[in-house]
Amino acid sequence: THQTMVNVTKSNFLEQLRDLLHHLPTAAFISIDEEMTGISLPGSRNSRPNKVELPSERYTNLLKEVPERYSVLQVGVALFHKNPKFIDPTAKDHGGGGGDGGSPSRARASSTAAEEEQRLLANGGDSDAMEHAFMHREGALNQDELEDLTEREEEKEADKLNEKVPPQPEYTSRTYNFYIFPNGWSDRELTLNPSTVKFLLQNNMNFNKVFEEGLPFTTVKHAESLKERYFRKHNNNNEAKKNGKTPTKKDRVTLTSTNDLAFVARVMANLREWIDSDDSNLHNVINNGQEGTSLVLPPCNAFLRRCLYETIEAEYSGLLLERADLSPNAGPTARNQIRVIRLTPEERNRRENRLKVEEWEKLLLGNLGFTTVFQAISDVCNGRVLTKERIEGFLDGSFPSPAVPLDEGRNGRQIPIIVHNGLMDLLFLLTHCGSCTLPTNFEETKMQIRHYFPNVFDTKVMATEYSDAQIKGGSTALGDLFDTMKHVDIGDNFLLPTISNQQNGESEGQAHEAAWDAYMTGSVFNALGKRILEGRNVLNLDLTFNSLLTESSDSLLRDYLGMNMIYMHMSLYTIDLESTSGPAGLHDPLSSGLSIDTTFHVSGITTSVSTRDIIQALMAGSEGEGDDILRELKYDIIWIDDTSFFVGTRREEGVPLDDRSTLKLIAMHVRNKLHDGLGNVDILSLEHYFKKKNLAKDADTGGFAKSIVSLATAPFQLLKRAMSTSSEQEPINKKRRLN
Repeated sequence: THQTMVNVTKSNFLEQLRDLLHHLPTAAFISIDEEMTGISLPGSRNSRPNKVELPSERYTNLLKEVPERYSVLQVGVALFHKNPKFIDPTAKDHGGGGGDGGSPSRARASSTAAEEEQRLLANGGDSDAMEHAFMHREGALNQDELEDLTEREEEKEADKLNEKVPPQPEYTSRTYNFYIFPNGWSDRELTLNPSTVKFLLQNNMNFNKVFEEGLPFTTVKHAESLKERYFRKHNNNNEAKKNGKTPTKKDRVTLTSTNDLAFVARVMANLREWIDSDDSNLHNVINNGQEGTSLVLPPCNAFLRRCLYETIEAEYSGLLLERADLSPNAGPTARNQIRVIRLTPEERNRRENRLKVEEWEKLLLGNLGFTTVFQAISDVCNGRVLTKERIEGFLDGSFPSPAVPLDEGRNGRQIPIIVHNGLMDLLFLLTHCGSCTLPTNFEETKMQIRHYFPNVFDTKVMATEYSDAQIKGGSTALGDLFDTMKHVDIGDNFLLPTISNQQNGESEGQAHEAAWDAYMTGSVFNALGKRILEGRNVLNLDLTFNSLLTESSDSLLRDYLGMNMIYMHMSLYTIDLESTSGPAGLHDPLSSGLSIDTTFHVSGITTSVSTRDIIQALMAGSEGEGDDILRELKYDIIWIDDTSFFVGTRREEGVPLDDRSTLKLIAMHVRNKLHDGLGNVDILSLEHYFKKKNLAKDADTGGFAKSIVSLATAPFQLLKRAMSTSSEQEPINKKRRLN
């Protein structure tokens, strides 16, 4: 058995939405995870991804259509808050005594005894200390005796503080497991991938809960239009009420039938009797008498009901009329009846407020649903301020957003979003709450992600790119990484965050349940971040994980934790959401510390050469290398076909190789070692490989130099074709990558 996360469905959405909104502004970071109906296109699961394919090409060919085709079933959201009980053993102690060497007790002793007694009273009144202060005031103790007693009391308090306190985790968490399902009027169809459905069933996905109780969602644009319509309606009503105006009506109906005239006359006579009577039997109270009394008129056809509406409104404008079937206890004929309601001004205000809130809650529950959560998370991620007043006003329909309007000029901290291998999670959120269709250009899609979530951390990137050899060498799948973090050394007293809205504050769950995976993601982020800081030996600079996260510059967060770098599965590249450098088509950097200057294309080898042969050639005599850089080099081998491959060089722990003289040294080293070990092979840096292919293409077409996009993508198109024709015949002794 496992501990159940807080499942959020239609039945408890409003309650849990209030809880989330009130805890959202104070979160240190937010992690998310999703469970979808499919994660790959039909036929693509059995094909090997092309590792040298550019991210923009992978997006167009394989990724874009997936979140447009499939749907999200669960969204897990985990809020992580700094634990006020946590004592960081690595933080420097900036406390101490008074600047002049005087003790706090001496300072207190300088006040009068009466002031001391008042202070104790204000703080709840410790009985012993109260007695001491009283005795001194009454003359039973002199000043020296009181100071002595006060110091002894302080020593007792100090002894209590020095008692062994159970260690506390640095963060606590609140998790929410949102079930979502499109509305009946939604244009989005539900497509199920059979293998994904089988996998979800094996991991206890409750599809009945999804289909019966799943929250709706819509695009932010549509949500804003629905809210605008609601507020326009109620603002117009308030304006008309304020000006004493009633909506103009069309020409009133005219009765000609004797039976109809007689019916209306009888009804109006009964209505007048009801208005004039004090008989309580004639008056049905509404909401325990809080919203007036009512009378249900006899059933009739639509024509007569219109006539009654017009007649009653003309004669008794202070009465309210509504359909009788709106009552919870309505009978079978109620749909053909009118309910007349008589209220005092106070009762009318209560009723109008109740109906307004009910209409707003119906809008939240029936139309906006999870999009409200998406917008609120995006707001705090963009530094918008959520206050208690705004949150409560939003929940009762007084404000269109829980965030303070931008024109008030209030900005808060941008709370980061944490994902694990989260590109698909982010793309699915865009298609569900942004726009059903993603941009065709990958750079525009990255801009959309940052529009909603300016600061994103991917724990997969942190583990594979920024961590030490022990973490990189193990499995970086989320569950395995979470288990690793529970056992590896991460400083003193590291504890996984407790889940404060789970029973007994325990931290247990089911893998591949979205909320539990979101919790694991945030916990791994905390643990990896602390371990990365320790590995960089920066704790002596008084830089804790929390201060790095909440007080440091963006450049430091990118340097230490890879902010806005997203993992791409089976690729040479890591996605850079900021895309601030590089030619078009090559915005995203090479992964694993590789560089375009230290990655080489090698061709002309014999078909008998294996990965082991290449590594042996590169490592030959490395112990005797005179340069530390060359001894520390690590290599990645990526096969293209039987006679060509890429070799990437990097230093351990992601140490950059950006000095020009160092780059030349490495290039010479690679060429010499491969020529010595493999013979007369052709070796080009990745940069020169692009240029050579582009020149060859120009020679074939007789045209001028292509655009920089062609320069970047042309060789990869060639490599793609080569790999697709040779991958099935690849010798078994040639592994595609050697870590």
